[in-house]
Parts: sequence; C-alpha cells; structure tokens
Amino acid sequence: MIYEKEVYHFLVLHFPIALFVTGYLFDVAGYGFSNSLYSKFSFWNTGMGIFWGIISITTGFITDQEIGHMDNPLPIWSTHGTHMIFGVFFFLSIFIMKILIQKDKLSIPPQIIIILHTLAILFFMHGAHIGAKLAGIHI
Repeated sequence: MIYEKEVYHFLVLHFPIALFVTGYLFDVAGYGFSNSLYSKFSFWNTGMGIFWGIISITTGFITDQEIGHMDNPLPIWSTHGTHMIFGVFFFLSIFIMKILIQKDKLSIPPQIIIILHTLAILFFMHGAHIGAKLAGIHI
C-alpha cells in the first residue's frame, strides 16, 4: 500500500460530516422559508452523506485493525465506531421517512423531522468529536 491505512479514513471521513451538516442546514432553511427546493437539497445531501458514511465506516474498520478500538464496542457514548454506525443509521431512518412522506405513505409534521434531524446531527457531531480525540486531535 502506498499510504498508511488510516490515511484513507482521514481522507473520506470529511465527506459525510460536510454532507450531513449541509443537509441539515438546507432542511432548516427549507422549513424556515417554506421552500421545497431547499428540502430537495437536504434530501440529496443526506443521501450522499449516507453513501460516504458507509465508505467512512468501512475505512474506519480497516484502520481499526491496528488500533483495536472496536474490540469493546460499548458503551456507545464513548466508542467512536459504534457511535458513527448508529449515527449513519439515524440519518438513514430520516432519509427513509422522507421517502415515505414523498410517496404519501407516512404523515409526519415537518417540525418532527426537523427535531429528529437536529438530534441526528448533534449525535453525529459528538461521534466525530470522539473520533478526533481518538486520532489525537485535541479540540
């Protein structure tokens, strides 16, 4: 391999963070301005964040072979890998809810979606912070 294993994780991990945060901001803007275009941007950013999140989790498992962080995956609040897996599933559940709402198969007020999206972004950012500490970055 040309680079150390963790370099690939470090390169990929920024994509889901940026996409989830941008998707959240578009969701808030779409709700605040009642603009469906912002909601579409949120939808696609969240979808791409899920895609890159899965790639980031995969590269994280490859990196963890040397660290052994996931040898004890619990508790979720202090284990970066488990935290991020649940975070991506949290966004995936919101994404699925949005698909079902678009197809008129689910009726949830937009305020609930914003609240769930806020909780998901807070949970995800906490997991990213744990990962930064694990990598030796002190914020």
